[in-house]
Amino acid sequence: MNIIEILKQLIEFPTYQVSPDKVEEGMKNCASFLSANLENLGFSVKIDELFNVTAEKYYDGEKTFLINTHYDTVPPSPGWKDALTPIFRDNALFGLGASDAKGGIAATLAALSRLESCRFSKLVVQFVNYEDNAINYRGKRWLGAPYFLSNNPNFTVDYGLNVEPTVVNDKWTVSIGCTGRVSFTVKTLGKETHSSTPHLGKNAIYDMFNVIDAIRRISPGRFRLDGFEAEMPVNVAMIEGGRAMNIVPGECKITCERRIFPGESPQKIIETIRSTLQNLKHVKTECDFNPNVQLPYMVDKNEEAVSLVLDSFYKKLGFKPDLRIELGRTDSVYLYYVGGIRTVIAGPGHMGHAPDEYINTGRLLEFTEVLLAMLEEPRSR
Repeated sequence: MNIIEILKQLIEFPTYQVSPDKVEEGMKNCASFLSANLENLGFSVKIDELFNVTAEKYYDGEKTFLINTHYDTVPPSPGWKDALTPIFRDNALFGLGASDAKGGIAATLAALSRLESCRFSKLVVQFVNYEDNAINYRGKRWLGAPYFLSNNPNFTVDYGLNVEPTVVNDKWTVSIGCTGRVSFTVKTLGKETHSSTPHLGKNAIYDMFNVIDAIRRISPGRFRLDGFEAEMPVNVAMIEGGRAMNIVPGECKITCERRIFPGESPQKIIETIRSTLQNLKHVKTECDFNPNVQLPYMVDKNEEAVSLVLDSFYKKLGFKPDLRIELGRTDSVYLYYVGGIRTVIAGPGHMGHAPDEYINTGRLLEFTEVLLAMLEEPRSR
């Protein structure tokens, strides 16, 4: 397979959500394209109601392995007129999804087309829909991977690879986990009055200034893995308040999140935030935490899944990439917690969706070789 031509075709599919409750035609067409390619490679393929593509093929090796990534994207930014027109320039291929994560799909298909013998007994390849988007389906909001796992409770493999962008500053890295998240809202309660008599009221927006200042003073979480370091403060993401220009606002609300590092206690983070708000003087607040806390995860760096990925990089490129964790969410979180699958994250992209998104074709070709090394039957067998 010609990896560049595959990626060009993938970019041309509009795989982003327009209607909140309707699978878009571009998603359906892309799923059919992927299914046809996998079937041509000898895989048995199933496509579910959300157009998640899951393919299986049996070999003579040992254990079972999953390659997982997604083919949907966010909508193109308003100023990016040719987002679905792939453009090759200066060893880079530009187009929506080139880096996140259609480049990884093209590399996967290219590697599979060259695979003659496999170290695994069963190889599962999964190109999911609804990772960047969500859909309202049968009365519930779904992402693609959780939907698949909830409808396939017996799905299991020994370990897996989540193909997402892990090139940082043009250097390969490998992620062995993701942050989690706790989200919450804070409401300040003042007293409404007409703006001509402000002394008779209490401005809830002014009180919110004190709340935000206190939240910003909370010590951020900190994380270190070998040479990788990161810190995570509370993020005040949205603010709402007031209902008319001539009224002193009686309420103001902010929506916040705090990413959770592996090893941190979500409950301790929540308690710290509550205590900070309770200690504010002369400010009345209501704080509500989302009960659906997203937990972080991290695979032990000595596990077989990690060794396989690092050794494959060393075999093909002559070095082992630095380890880190993803500071955002990928589908690896659901594979780890819902599917019980030890999942490592690596992929040829270097950026999320942004105007003029692109992928370095050198990294694309390198990842194809690395992935082939992960799958190939060792010569010693």
